[in-house]
Amino acid sequence: MDYESCPRKHEVESYLSEHKIPELFQNLTSLLIYHRPDNPKQFLWEQLKQLRDAQNCTQEPPSLFTRENAESIFNMLDPCEKNVISFDRYCHALETLGITKYDKNPAGLESDSISKETYLEEASQGLLKLAKTYRKP
Repeated sequence: MDYESCPRKHEVESYLSEHKIPELFQNLTSLLIYHRPDNPKQFLWEQLKQLRDAQNCTQEPPSLFTRENAESIFNMLDPCEKNVISFDRYCHALETLGITKYDKNPAGLESDSISKETYLEEASQGLLKLAKTYRKP
């Protein structure tokens, strides 16, 4: 019997989705590849402890990208330092960070001028959502 015809397929997929298991493995694998620690098992253990502490609201969850990274991307897309970028650049910048669920109607859309503040707020929220690879208690 293959997976597609497995009677518990829906149950398994629901369980994995509910507990954000694919997102957890994606995040941990990305962190592992980026940092390339000498002791990968210890590194993963520390990341899981940090994630547990974040779930308990005692610290931020582990994340590959930071607000500073988001700001650097914005600055590259705004070489004239006008502190605004086009909507296309706003979308591209967020997607570069791995953020796919974001405000598609941000302030400044009507004039095609998205402010740095608007972008950074959306990026910060998106990065936090990506890093929270745990189910809400």
